[in-house]
Amino acid sequence: MTIYAKINFPDAARIDKVVAKKQFYDNGDLSSADKKLFDNVEKIYWRYALKTETTFIQPFSDEERDYPEIEVLEIILRNEKQLNRLAEVVMRSIPYPMLIFFRSGEKVQLWLGKLRQNQANAGRMTLTETETTEWLAEEDSFWETLSVQKMPTANFCVLYGAWFDAISKNRLAKAGIFGQNLSGDAARETLERLQNIEKEIITLRNRMKKESQFNRKMELNAKLQKLKKEKAKITEQGRIES
Repeated sequence: MTIYAKINFPDAARIDKVVAKKQFYDNGDLSSADKKLFDNVEKIYWRYALKTETTFIQPFSDEERDYPEIEVLEIILRNEKQLNRLAEVVMRSIPYPMLIFFRSGEKVQLWLGKLRQNQANAGRMTLTETETTEWLAEEDSFWETLSVQKMPTANFCVLYGAWFDAISKNRLAKAGIFGQNLSGDAARETLERLQNIEKEIITLRNRMKKESQFNRKMELNAKLQKLKKEKAKITEQGRIES
């Protein structure tokens, strides 16, 4: 069973068209460096267009957000270089919420990005936040948790947000933290704090190696131990203390 079958995208929404890289050059107002990112791409497919007429899900729009439909792209990679930037460029080039499935050999990685109306230019959208899975096999059971049939579908904004949150919670679980009834925002906040703690721990360890004064080493070690305790507490409780 393919990933798309596991997620239960409706057959009526299937497109399966090849998208020329040139369309991103023309629509994205890209720098030469961003255009070069597409050297890492073998082929781009427009797999699905989730619209009301193909899904019976309603569009959503307010002063900041516009979710008239959701596009599903599959990008076959030649290599995995600068994937973060490539995902951002693709998302900014097309003013619709989208799911981007990057495929590298037998591995697949899914990217989502939240868009907001650009206050300075009403005709443009601003990418405010991205979320991604790790590299997963097509057979991974996680894909089934994204099934449209298991998601809230009041409108496309609600559906997209549910997918976004599901990925965040899965990343937290992969980190060994199983927070009970955490919202997607809380999961992302917890992940961000854990990542910052890890960076601070690495920085402190490097500073301790270079420090020649004993008293200063003791101060740095005290900070290190405090961070370790905070990390352990988050892991035990499954969340950041409010």
